[in-house]
Amino acid sequence: MRIRILTLALLAGTASMSALAASESLLPPQSDDLVPTLIHARATTVGATSDASTARFAPAPQIHLEHQPIQVSWALDPAAPLDTTPQPISQRSREYWTDVSSGDLQRGVELPLSAPGAIIRLSPGQGSGKISPADVHLQLGNQNVDGNAAASHIADASALKAAGMDVAEASLAMQLRPELGSGHATLKAANANRAEVLLGDSVQVTLSLQDGSSLNHLQTAGGYLRAPNGDTTLLHFQQQADGRFVATATPTKEASSPGLWQVQSFTLGTDANGQDVRRDVTSTFAVAAADVRFSGGVEPKKASDGGIDIALAVDAKNASRYAVSGVLYGRGTDGQMHPGAYAQSAAWLAPGNSQLHLHFDANSTRHLAPPYELRDLRLQDQPAMGLVERRALALRFAL
Repeated sequence: MRIRILTLALLAGTASMSALAASESLLPPQSDDLVPTLIHARATTVGATSDASTARFAPAPQIHLEHQPIQVSWALDPAAPLDTTPQPISQRSREYWTDVSSGDLQRGVELPLSAPGAIIRLSPGQGSGKISPADVHLQLGNQNVDGNAAASHIADASALKAAGMDVAEASLAMQLRPELGSGHATLKAANANRAEVLLGDSVQVTLSLQDGSSLNHLQTAGGYLRAPNGDTTLLHFQQQADGRFVATATPTKEASSPGLWQVQSFTLGTDANGQDVRRDVTSTFAVAAADVRFSGGVEPKKASDGGIDIALAVDAKNASRYAVSGVLYGRGTDGQMHPGAYAQSAAWLAPGNSQLHLHFDANSTRHLAPPYELRDLRLQDQPAMGLVERRALALRFAL
């Protein structure tokens, strides 16, 4: 399953492709990299207006897109490990609905609770999916319970608004049972993810029914793939030898398709007592259109401030603001490779061959020695909010 993570970036400079005398080439893609094989121009969007006698088409309103370039970078802790390898999404549901939310909840949020019966309110940002109580897990002392078991009272957005609170549609509030006590707690939603794929790529969906660490019998499974415009495609699940059900979901290559897609699945199984168990799971992932890619040319060199500049050749099919980011590794005093600096930049590019630049300043690179490596290289179409290309290890070089 090819899944990438969106990274927002800032700004960078541009130059003509003819000015890039590439001294290096990007390394061949690795198995987990996101690399478009073909890039396509986006279709022009039009808005329709009509009256009783005429019908005409006019360009849809356009948001302001910044055209001025800028560059930023900052030092990284060389002793802190970075894991940039994309991982498959594992969705679990103990209720009928499970919605994907932000990444911080997936890792776990530390909550000091000073008194029993605390109220926890979750307010996902604009465009985020809902979080059901079953998605939330609270660890308090030696207790590890889900939201339904932890809460004495639960209120969704409708209930909160009825009480006079101005909250987002996906909000959720829970009052914890007093007998849970107080202290240092960890709030976690294991399903809080936002994955990325390219139009035309496939995502493998695997369904299983679990009771703790044990797999229960799953009788049947079904579901569909929902596009951002509401179109749905039926998914065909096949049962595997271990009892799991697997289907392949493929976002279509339609011009209107980039954005957030959903996989909605339904299962029927039996528990250890032979009772029917029904579960529904909703997974959300972002889909990007491949309208730009790295064309392979790259030129690293010493910067005027003593840092390192890396020029990257790109091929764009649309005029847009494209962003690039990456992590610079170098050899430390222990002889091992360490992350030294992170840089990101973006610039408005016309269709055709152009450049994007990464600048790692001298302060960020002074503790690194050659050879260097450029890792976790990402290319993004900013207005479309799509991660188009990602390279785990993009370049090795020495200056």
